Amino acid sequence: MLTNKCKMLIFFVMLLVGASGVYAREKSETLLPTSLTWTKVGPDTNALVIANGFVQVAVDISAGNIISMVGDFNGTGQFLPEKNILSSPWKLESSLLDDDTPLVSSSSASPTLHILVNTTTHVSVKIDGITDKVLVPRAKETWMLSLFNTDRGIELNVTGMTTNEQVAKTSTIRHSATFKATSITALYDRGVVQMRGLNNQFFGSEDRLGTVYALGGGSAVEILRRHAGTKAATVLLSAPQNGRAGSGFYDLWTGTVTPLDKWTKTISLSATSNTSAQMHPSRASSTWTASFVIAPNDRNFPALNMTTGPNLPDTDLEAMMTGLYGSSPGCLCTYDNEVVPGKRVAQIATTIARPSRGYSGTYNYFDPDNFISLSALQYSGEPYLQNQARLVIERSGAFLLDNGQLPHHFVDDKPQYTALSGATQTGPNTFWTKSALRYAHVTGDIDWLRGYMPTLRKASSFCFNLIDPERHLLNAPGSLMIDVFIRNNFTADSNAMLVGFLREFADAEEILGNVTGATHLRQLASAMATAMNADLWAADGVGLGGNDHYVTQLNPDGTTRDFMDYDSNLIAVAHSIPSLDRAQKILSRIDGGKCAAANGGGPQYVSEVYYGKNDTTNGNTGDSSCSMGRIAWFDSHARKNVGNASALQVFDTHTLAPLMRDLIAYTWLHERYGCDGKQQDSRTEAYFEYPATVTMLLREIRYGIDVGLRNITINPFGPTEYNFHIGNINVDYTAESGAVINVAGEGTRTFTIHGMTAGATYGGACSFCTVCLASVSLCLCGSLCACAYTCVLSVWI
Repeated sequence: MLTNKCKMLIFFVMLLVGASGVYAREKSETLLPTSLTWTKVGPDTNALVIANGFVQVAVDISAGNIISMVGDFNGTGQFLPEKNILSSPWKLESSLLDDDTPLVSSSSASPTLHILVNTTTHVSVKIDGITDKVLVPRAKETWMLSLFNTDRGIELNVTGMTTNEQVAKTSTIRHSATFKATSITALYDRGVVQMRGLNNQFFGSEDRLGTVYALGGGSAVEILRRHAGTKAATVLLSAPQNGRAGSGFYDLWTGTVTPLDKWTKTISLSATSNTSAQMHPSRASSTWTASFVIAPNDRNFPALNMTTGPNLPDTDLEAMMTGLYGSSPGCLCTYDNEVVPGKRVAQIATTIARPSRGYSGTYNYFDPDNFISLSALQYSGEPYLQNQARLVIERSGAFLLDNGQLPHHFVDDKPQYTALSGATQTGPNTFWTKSALRYAHVTGDIDWLRGYMPTLRKASSFCFNLIDPERHLLNAPGSLMIDVFIRNNFTADSNAMLVGFLREFADAEEILGNVTGATHLRQLASAMATAMNADLWAADGVGLGGNDHYVTQLNPDGTTRDFMDYDSNLIAVAHSIPSLDRAQKILSRIDGGKCAAANGGGPQYVSEVYYGKNDTTNGNTGDSSCSMGRIAWFDSHARKNVGNASALQVFDTHTLAPLMRDLIAYTWLHERYGCDGKQQDSRTEAYFEYPATVTMLLREIRYGIDVGLRNITINPFGPTEYNFHIGNINVDYTAESGAVINVAGEGTRTFTIHGMTAGATYGGACSFCTVCLASVSLCLCGSLCACAYTCVLSVWI
């Protein structure tokens, strides 16, 4: 029996299908040593430079401040001056309270350097006598900086004190830094605060802040605050110095900030007994201790907790991390006053915070918007962000109607049950429930799932009750996930979605012991798939005909509407509703479309036939000529399901590659792409959808990582070898050797590994036996395996 963290060598075989490629990340073979050197920064000034392969920090000893922080994510020691994340030095500052006295800082101090450790694996220095000014200083500090050769961040430990009791009562003492990165995100205990480009504005808080990071503009910095025994107020800065800097950060040791918990053009500092510093009994002064780990990066994502060992290829990893941290966390509106003044609610917007947000004042769309953004949060593998996702899920779940209908979205903090177009959709209930199931899967929290299952059953019943018992099809009141498209009755989109959803919900029921319920749901899914193939298939004379797709909808009188919808047909293929022959015909029809991704359109277009004013609610054709990330997600699952070389080529070349290219280049993306394959600049800026979709495509499709409560599947689409180490998900996979998997959760797990080389020997540390699904042969550890199908292993972890 292993602990609740599973780390098991697993050996399986399967015939290799499709194209292959090696996806091991290229990086230097050895870590560069730590170093301690001096460099000239002025006519009479030298700076102490502490570096390893990943981080370089320059300290101006004469001034007592940090003047440069540069990262090299690949660890090759290539520190470009233009990648210095600091716009102004990291320094000790002071100013008088309630006074116009100019700010003074450690630029006029004269500290003393002590070199404690200077080896190839560890450098540690102590700098004594850092003061805010030479004449009559108000505060003095000792800094200890430490860097190991394996670190991505430098550790800064601070001990400080005011020079007398009067200073503590009349001055504010703080650490200050401004960054070139344009967006700043703070992970407070009470929720997330983020801002980009709000010129010269401040956000003060006395809540505990664990991590703050800034990104955008070509570099990033992540700061881990470990202030044991010190409750410091913090101030976030957006576009300070009249926009000359992108963002900034204050850590206050004395003084109180007002106003708190909102962005404001000015902040006031006042004396208070509730300071972060403690009175020193013998010196009649205040003291403080603080600890930071500061990790600069030359890419647009925080990197402090990233492994320095093998990981994904550079482009994949950069796109994955930019998608994870650049957009979805900034969409969270979980801190006080983020939604309405005076309240703290767990809601999420559709864009990051800028001077305004897209779709301003509306939140928690699950049609499927926030299923996608919450998936990115959960795929971060960071418990804090996963918990934030859970709070958002529970917020919407608290407002189910008696019939199980979920709010479509919120206006401010008030639930709304129809779309902005006025339509009633099946999407919110379906995708919200999938979001909840995904939370349980990625965290392994089966107890939460068990306790929340009555709410999920109620929400699911809203869709289940729409199933016509005679036709075995769902009678939809509106579109699944494109609210302005008029679709109703027996629609292909909602029915295709429900087939997959019924199967997924059945798995959850079975995990919780409701085997009878699970069997019933699977029977419903099977009957619905059969009915779709019989009644919604565009045979000759039905809809547009062609015998190569599903129609848009079947009406009760037997008539049909048919726009050759890409979304509904791709959902059907993704959920294995058509036969392989039909699935290939669907993809061929789509790929022949003028605006399809395979022909250079944005991934992926909405339909072959244009939805005109009479086909949309209130004549709104805004989504009639565009591509959507949500459709790209289903498209990719569909192609992986088909699994041939052409499907892989479209996924790699026409779907994932252009999205990764744009995400790495721009960090934030617009809401939609067009037929020309470019972002539509007129659509909402800094929208969540495409960045979050990229993270889903990389994890679910290319690297095929599917972590469930009882089943863990590794099924890559293309790669034959890779290392995946992001958050608490760790997979080292090779078709020749097997896989090492480390995931959260406990209980009996079934591991299924695809893409293994047939006829190879898999042995070594494995002490379990595996049995082929097709019973071709018995795969014994250490023996020659010749299984033609996937092998599975069940083990208690």
